[in-house]
Amino acid sequence: MTTYTVALGKGGSTKTVTAAELVATLTRQGRRVLAIDLDQQGNLSTRLGITPDIEVTAVSADVLTGEADALEAAVEAPSVAGAHVLIGSHDLANVKVTEVPDLVTSLRDHLPSLNGQWDDVVIDTPPGLDDLSLAGLAAADTVVASVASVVECFDQVARLGEWIDARLGRRVRPGIGIDWIVLTRYDRRRRHDREIRQALEETYPGKVTGPVREGIVVPDSFIAGLPVSVYDSKSKVARDYAAALTPIVSTSTGE
Repeated sequence: MTTYTVALGKGGSTKTVTAAELVATLTRQGRRVLAIDLDQQGNLSTRLGITPDIEVTAVSADVLTGEADALEAAVEAPSVAGAHVLIGSHDLANVKVTEVPDLVTSLRDHLPSLNGQWDDVVIDTPPGLDDLSLAGLAAADTVVASVASVVECFDQVARLGEWIDARLGRRVRPGIGIDWIVLTRYDRRRRHDREIRQALEETYPGKVTGPVREGIVVPDSFIAGLPVSVYDSKSKVARDYAAALTPIVSTSTGE
């Protein structure tokens, strides 16, 4: 079982879009996927078809605090066959290391018990670098930085790498670091975007995927409660994500 964690210390960096596409990509390969939404806004849950009227016994916050396990809390994703979701909710606002001493290692220690139930796990972290992000990253086999083509997001990549190394790389998850960078909201006509892509490729050689273009299909698919590639598989954004995520998934699954 491979755990993919999508992270960056800034809101609006397209983390959730990328996480949803990872879920959809893996399930299309016949993989059974558990999606874990660690953002109290629950945007990954929404993209996977979760609505307020769906009955649940527990949410992701309950798994982090040890009040429920993932098998109890996971619900089928209405929008993606083969996927289950640990729902992100406002309960996450109260989940802190001060209240849950083993919070950072909670998923790292719990997920191995789910081997055989799911083939892969995809974790969407909240905006900002906080305790919940640490919990998601500590469980990761593959760390994916989703980076919108703006300077503010570009600058956050180095910060994320340094933060991971300082907080996790020495004891909690030795050797962990950023494995892949997905550059999104890209427009090659803009010099600014081309320069950001070049800078990323020079700074992180071999880790930057092909870019993903902007498109109105991204907000439209969110309103529909679907990953982009499920909403419109022929859209340029869906095609770009397919090309970008193929090396990430192939490296981890061996396909």
